Amino acid sequence: MNDVIFAASTIVSFVSHKKVFLGLISTEVQVKVTFDGTTTDEYDLETTKKRFQKYFRLEKAQIEKLFNGKTHTLKKNLSEASAMDLAFKIADVGCECSIEPMPNENDISQRADFVERRHIGNRRVKFRRPPRPGAIVPDRRNTNGRRSIDPPD
Repeated sequence: MNDVIFAASTIVSFVSHKKVFLGLISTEVQVKVTFDGTTTDEYDLETTKKRFQKYFRLEKAQIEKLFNGKTHTLKKNLSEASAMDLAFKIADVGCECSIEPMPNENDISQRADFVERRHIGNRRVKFRRPPRPGAIVPDRRNTNGRRSIDPPD
């Protein structure tokens, strides 16, 4: 948590649909807390569900929906410190959760419909020929360089 960089936030006002909003713009990393219903095996499943329900004040139907095995996003756009606090609370109840970075809306490579069309590879290794079979290859570390600044041996 000491690695969290807190940047100075600036208050910016902007007009949208004839209403003035005050918003905070921050360069701090935003994360989301996801939960898929896995437990830490401290308690049995029913006890864990009851503890989760009591701690977070949820109804029985909401608890059953959270523990169905699918991944659910519990909170979005949190700072790392508040996400860690929530993760510790969930761990105290007896469940496991994960903290993931929020995708950047401006980055098109993070969209679901994005298709990578570039062929990424190491071209130099691909077209490099190995030495002939049986050839004696000299050790290049023992030779003088071709540059004028290289000292002669």
